[in-house]
Amino acid sequence: MNCAEIKQIIQLYMDNELDARSTLDAQRHLETCPVCSRLLDALAEQDRLLKQAARSVPLNSSHVRENILGAIQKETSKSARRWFLLPMWSRVVAVALIAIVAALLLLRMGLLPGSNQSVYAAVISDHADHCSIDNLMGAITDSDELAKLIALYGNMKVMPDLSAFGFGESRGRVCKVDGVEFLHLIFYNREQQPVSLFLRPRSSQMIAEELRVIHRDNYNAVSISRSGIELLVVSSLDDKQTSAIAQALAAQLEAD
Repeated sequence: MNCAEIKQIIQLYMDNELDARSTLDAQRHLETCPVCSRLLDALAEQDRLLKQAARSVPLNSSHVRENILGAIQKETSKSARRWFLLPMWSRVVAVALIAIVAALLLLRMGLLPGSNQSVYAAVISDHADHCSIDNLMGAITDSDELAKLIALYGNMKVMPDLSAFGFGESRGRVCKVDGVEFLHLIFYNREQQPVSLFLRPRSSQMIAEELRVIHRDNYNAVSISRSGIELLVVSSLDDKQTSAIAQALAAQLEAD
């Protein structure tokens, strides 16, 4: 891959929209080309500043709710008369806008029913599928290739360490989770079922910063977001142990 090709796909690379092979090809070029590497750094810094500016505007949900209710109460008698004087298309547009704003607020506050359910279901399904005997052979075991993927998807310099929980040998693969590309790492213990770790750069509000746990099909799935990385852990362990693993991994992300 040359500089011209990198410039055409660098935004896709930053947004994690390339397939695994193209991602690795781009990574190899960026590691050896200082010009393209500086371009990536500049774009990443621009993206960081934009996100920082967006996060600096706090959303006080209770204050917003009080203002909305107060405005509704104050304007009810006036607006009812005005409403029916509006053309039909204006009323339709107004209702649509209100619905969109309400949905965004609920999503931001984590109140939409099942907003994380599809993600949890997808990682649990992927864990059950890729950790089976029939699918172990397809995983990546080469330490150098795994290190590149961990740096790319988890912004980590070393392999996540689960030795404190008795899990050592690891394999990995890039997979789609609910339509989004994640790095799926599988950690093994001779006496227990494998533990799965899913990593990707944070790009949505679907995975909250606080720890969340769900039970499904005899598995526990725990999600948490730290240091710009979305992290999910799936295991057959109880929720306390799975949560402890997720918290330990989150601490490793912050320390790296």
